[in-house]
Amino acid sequence: MKKNYGNLQGSVLRRIKGKGSDWAFTPSDLADLGDPRSVGKVLTRLIQVGTIRRVRRGVYEIPREHPLIGTIGAGADAVVAAIARRDGLKLLTSGAHAANLLGLSTQVAAKSTYGVQGRSRSSQGIGRGGVEFKRRSPKVMMMAERASGWVSEALRNIGRTHITMERLQPLRARMGAKEKKQLRDDLRYAPAWMRPFFLELARDD
Repeated sequence: MKKNYGNLQGSVLRRIKGKGSDWAFTPSDLADLGDPRSVGKVLTRLIQVGTIRRVRRGVYEIPREHPLIGTIGAGADAVVAAIARRDGLKLLTSGAHAANLLGLSTQVAAKSTYGVQGRSRSSQGIGRGGVEFKRRSPKVMMMAERASGWVSEALRNIGRTHITMERLQPLRARMGAKEKKQLRDDLRYAPAWMRPFFLELARDD
């Protein structure tokens, strides 16, 4: 029994360390390594010795020391990604968070919001202000996890009266062929007022 436990612990450690310190995970990410009860015992042991820590119920990360700010973990985005994998969610980064990440706004959202097709819900204890999963229409969610989704949510947050073609040029310069193709392919899912901006960002010249 002890040998089997040791083998499982070694497999779990190789999995989580192989993913790197910026990876958060849930037991479902380890489901192929052993039965849930045994995996749970390994995780409990690794918490006790400080190898991993529990971020929130059912979500874990590898803590590490930063010379200036102390103990840090994988980060809020990694925790959200772990929840999405566990729950089978496609995520649409929404609002000010999308605009900030694309460099179209300096506003920092107090709470990160993600569009989902499932029920709306909030998760506290993730990031500074928690995370909100907000139900969105199937049409909007067709752009989830694609460049078109990031752009549409950023434009929606900033508003049509505050967007100019000139403001989009730094973002256009950073876009590759794959992202431009996604913008063109998903033009049908964007509101009519956004489509000229999609086409501007997708230009090749």
